[in-house]
Amino acid sequence: MSEGSTTERHDDAEERESHELPRGALLITLTYLAVLATLWIQVYLQLLANGGVRGS
Repeated sequence: MSEGSTTERHDDAEERESHELPRGALLITLTYLAVLATLWIQVYLQLLANGGVRGS
């Protein structure tokens, strides 16, 4: 077996592993987290303004 075929296999494996992650999925996830954080901040600020959660 020659050394060239081993190197070639190694290069092919690296090419398959070095692909970039889809940027669309990252953008959607970050947008979702930003919207979720904004909604929770609004709830928190409203609770602060109203004096917190009142029990029965």
